[in-house]
Amino acid sequence: MSKILADNVRRLCKEQGKQMKDLAADMRIDPASLTRALNGNARLDTVQKIATALGVSMKSLFEPLGDVEGYIRIGERVYQFNNKQELLNLIDL
Repeated sequence: MSKILADNVRRLCKEQGKQMKDLAADMRIDPASLTRALNGNARLDTVQKIATALGVSMKSLFEPLGDVEGYIRIGERVYQFNNKQELLNLIDL
């Protein structure tokens, strides 16, 4: 479970243009504490701080990503998809 959390946090930071040290600063914790939380069993309050700092739900931090994710341009619009079903829905537009 902690691998999913760590992967999602790293992905979200990358999407938001944040480094892990920036996330730690937003959470008002030491970067080493954030690293320990992501590599071990993070406490509930720490997960809440991560979610708040990233502007996402706690639940989304523990959702495994599908086997497909990315962006697709259809006409003049660009869409993001996070799993195969979302991609298929976009293709059917």
